Amino acid sequence: MIVGKYKIDVFNKLKDDCIKYMSPERDWHYPKADMYLLYTLKNSPPYNCSAPFWRDAREEIFTELRRVVNKPTIYHVALVRHTENSIALPIGDECPSYYGFFFLESNNADLINTKNDSEYSYQSACKDLGVTHPHLIEWFERDKRWHKVKDNSSYFCGNKFYSTVIPRGGTTYFHVEFRDD
Repeated sequence: MIVGKYKIDVFNKLKDDCIKYMSPERDWHYPKADMYLLYTLKNSPPYNCSAPFWRDAREEIFTELRRVVNKPTIYHVALVRHTENSIALPIGDECPSYYGFFFLESNNADLINTKNDSEYSYQSACKDLGVTHPHLIEWFERDKRWHKVKDNSSYFCGNKFYSTVIPRGGTTYFHVEFRDD
C-alpha cells in the first residue's frame, strides 16, 4: 500500500464544483452515498463528464494522479461523499490493476486492507463493514492492515487486496483506478 500526500487545491476545487453543480448518482460500491462520476473506461463507450469545470481541471488532475502513482492509464475517477447511513463495499479484484482513494475530508474514517488470497476473502472484507471500533482489533492476527485515514492523504494498493473504507458522515474522497497497458 502506498500512503502519500498530494496537491490538494485542484482536488478541493473540483469537489466543491461537483457538489455545487452536479446531481449525485448512486453506485453499487457506495450504497446511500452521493457519487459523482467524472471519468471511466469501464463503460462502452467510455464516459468523460461534460461539465466545464471538469474539462478545465482534467489534465491537472490526471497529471497529479500520475505523479502519485506511476501508471500509464487512468481508468476510473469518481468523487464519493458519504452520509450518516452510507457504506462503502470492499473494492479490489474488479479493478484492472491499481486503485486507491484521495481523501479530502476523512472525518475519522478507517481503511482496512484484506489480502485476496482465497475464495472467502471478499466475505471476510465485507465482515469488516460492521466494525465500529477498529482501533481495538489486532489486525495483524487476522492478516489484515488497518489505517486511520487522514485528511488530504492518498491510499493506494493493487488489486491483490480488498480495501474497505469505514466512513463517517461527510467522509469525502476521490476513488481512482488505474490500468497497466
